[in-house]
Amino acid sequence: MHKMLLSASIILILAFAFVSPSPAAVIEHLRPVFKPYRDSNKRLKIAIRSLKEDGHARLVSVDPETFTTEVVDDRAIASTDVKIKEWKGTRFVEALYRYTEPAEGIENQGMRSGESRTGGLFLTIDLCPSTKGFDRNAFEATEALGTPAPIAVAVSGLWIERHRGEFDWIRKEESEGRLAITWMNHSYSHPYDKLKELKENFLLTQGVDFEDEVLRNEKLLLENGITPSVFFRFPGLISDAGLLEKLKTLSLIPVGADAWLAKNEAPKPGSFILVHGNGNEEGGIEKLLKFYGENRGVKLLPLREAFGHK
Repeated sequence: MHKMLLSASIILILAFAFVSPSPAAVIEHLRPVFKPYRDSNKRLKIAIRSLKEDGHARLVSVDPETFTTEVVDDRAIASTDVKIKEWKGTRFVEALYRYTEPAEGIENQGMRSGESRTGGLFLTIDLCPSTKGFDRNAFEATEALGTPAPIAVAVSGLWIERHRGEFDWIRKEESEGRLAITWMNHSYSHPYDKLKELKENFLLTQGVDFEDEVLRNEKLLLENGITPSVFFRFPGLISDAGLLEKLKTLSLIPVGADAWLAKNEAPKPGSFILVHGNGNEEGGIEKLLKFYGENRGVKLLPLREAFGHK
């Protein structure tokens, strides 16, 4: 009897050992801001979010020339004496205005390929809500090209919450240097109804609170120790002028794709490749693996390198 109780206790302990760790921080009062400033080294930065992290005032700040983001103490602001022409002419702000300018139609708005057609490719993997398996082989095959492998992961909050083990595996690959991930916001719930037309589907669904979809997802990422990037992928690549304007006020750049592999769009130099790693898409992952096999020396680049240099 004692042995049975001991065995049961050991099993219970092991079960708890494999439970995902609790969130890294308590995030509250996450709000959009736009606050150009200079840090203690006189470098120009732009705060795009204010928040409380474990009760302490913080900012999500972007370097407007490198597009990198970080969470900093709000006391990092050494000076707000920044002229409009200084921040308006930065690579980030110019790209923000350029790619939130609506084009014709509602499909695939925003940046769809690198501004320079020379060099490598940009791999984007979408993780939309799903009850199916996780395409780990896509990540592992990408790592085999050379590490750390640069990829942009467009993740939805519901996918994280329903696939905690897989999410933790991706984070482990990142922390151990096998993946260099740009975390793109893909909305929290990624609404979709297969019976509705595109013009009233995804984030165009009636009643959807767009800002809440964006900020709720960012909050979840921040709670798990991830600083969100300045990039956003619309679910289904569907948006309209109104959503693009709202995205601009949130200081996020929309990222589309010109090589959605499941739609038989072939990658070219500078392409944004799109595949789904959530088990929902027929053929996309298989085509990615075939592409790797048929093209020696595939060179992947981080998303920030898609923007031209001055």
